[in-house]
Amino acid sequence: MGNNQLSGRIPMSLATCQQLKILYLAQTGLNGSIPNQIFELPDLKFLQLANNSLISSLPDKFGNLRQLEFMDVSGNQLSGNIPPMTQRYPSLRSLNIARNKITGSIPKSLENLAALESLDLSSNNLSGQIPKELQNLQVLQMLNLSFNRFEGEVPTNGVFANVSWDSLQGNSRLCAFDHDAAEKLRVTTCVTKKVSNSHLVLKVTIPISAIIVLVCALCLVWALDTKKKSKIRNNGTSSVVKVLPPRLSYSEIQLGTNGFATENLLGKGAFGSVYRAVLSTGENGTQTTVAAKVLDLTQSKASKSFDAECEALRNIRHRNLVKVFPSCSSIDHTGAAFKCLIMEFMSNGNLDKWLHPDDVECGSTLTLTQRLNIAIDVATALDYLHHDRDPPVVHCDLKPGNVLLDEDMTAHVGDFGLARFLPHDSLRNESSTIGPKGSIGYIAPEYGLGGKASTSGDVYSFGILLLELIIVKKPTDRMFQEGLSLNKFVSEVHESKILDITDPRLFKDIESLTRSSSASYSISGEGSSSSSNNSAFRGEECVAAMVRVGLSCAAHSSKERFTMRESLSKLLEIKRSFIRF
Repeated sequence: MGNNQLSGRIPMSLATCQQLKILYLAQTGLNGSIPNQIFELPDLKFLQLANNSLISSLPDKFGNLRQLEFMDVSGNQLSGNIPPMTQRYPSLRSLNIARNKITGSIPKSLENLAALESLDLSSNNLSGQIPKELQNLQVLQMLNLSFNRFEGEVPTNGVFANVSWDSLQGNSRLCAFDHDAAEKLRVTTCVTKKVSNSHLVLKVTIPISAIIVLVCALCLVWALDTKKKSKIRNNGTSSVVKVLPPRLSYSEIQLGTNGFATENLLGKGAFGSVYRAVLSTGENGTQTTVAAKVLDLTQSKASKSFDAECEALRNIRHRNLVKVFPSCSSIDHTGAAFKCLIMEFMSNGNLDKWLHPDDVECGSTLTLTQRLNIAIDVATALDYLHHDRDPPVVHCDLKPGNVLLDEDMTAHVGDFGLARFLPHDSLRNESSTIGPKGSIGYIAPEYGLGGKASTSGDVYSFGILLLELIIVKKPTDRMFQEGLSLNKFVSEVHESKILDITDPRLFKDIESLTRSSSASYSISGEGSSSSSNNSAFRGEECVAAMVRVGLSCAAHSSKERFTMRESLSKLLEIKRSFIRF
């Protein structure tokens, strides 16, 4: 009965359904309180009441769980304390009370939930210390306590031995005695000694307070400046961030994708599938469309890919990168592990489907202008990762399938599952991590010889992508055999014959483009002759110029390649010289 237009209160008459085993009333618009009688049903195993408008406190009979195995009351307006568990309960496996207004502390008696595998208490107003008794839950695999007001030491045993930062974030007063643990969890190191001299306290706290105020003021100025610069490109995305909760449950993602239905499948990759999901924000019935990347955890490296993507995108924000919002690391209704990334939805799909549609004769195609803009968008994203991040980030799997297009055909680079962070000392130095595999045809030659991640490896992949934009031949095409590659094939064609091998769908666009420009561009890249100044800049010359940038990026030797900053500069020069925008 979930995801419908029901309203009003949960009927008391449900108490007469003594053989009821599953009660599914998620996302229905129900309000009022949860009747105590529900928890007295002797055979109830599955209770799903998420994303409604339920109020009041959790019923007193909450502790009388009997045979219940799954309970989800997340995304409501419940308040009050978590009632204590009065005795040992061997059945409950998953408990989700996230995104409510629950107050007080976590009752120590939760240790009585002996079979509990998943516990989500995130986004409430819980406070106090995290009870060490939770360490006694021997089968607990997923614990989320983020965005509350917990304080004091983080326990270290049981489920806490493998707890991550995202499960504790939003609790600024937590600490850990072990320095490495504190660094891993991004909490402070617990103070073991107290300062008894009040004068000394004042001498220390006053300067620190002044510094904090100054830093906060500087951060505010920086934030306002950044917001102003990115307002035009990021307005739509920021609204999505505001309405989505900081953490999503498996049930919400399952509802949003209609049970991971085939019609919502956007694509499949090496480590999972991407679905279109419509999520309820819990505010006046508002719904938001996102893309949900569900990891296939049967793949041995899927979990590592998930962690790498979370780490790479956690603090990265750029208009040409696919934005990642909340993540889900939980268990599904069968008790199996479940991991998912929620990403910005791109209505025009990926670049690969535009270059290689199932039916070439039908549908729209990319104009030369759009292809040039897409190349600039991708180059801008990589330039940011390579030159404006500290430490620099290497994508390691750039290809058309990982370039997504929004409703305005602006390109966004996504899928950071193989991303690497480079050392601080040099952009050209190799990463200390194991060399990435990437995708066949787009991998730099040095990677195949055991070379490790480098920015020049991304440049090579970009060069192949740029050539593919023009030639519309995949580097894995059957014509490229016996030593012949896409870049070698293109390099052997004389510039005057370049249109003979380009995508024939480009010609209509070339014929309609403006033929004159106030500037000229040298195809050789070494400078313009005086006779070429103020000359007409034809579409054929634009294609040849783009191809030359692609070949320079895809050079066999990494030392001969452009940097991404040089590549971006060349493409912007082509754009200025070719078309008046």
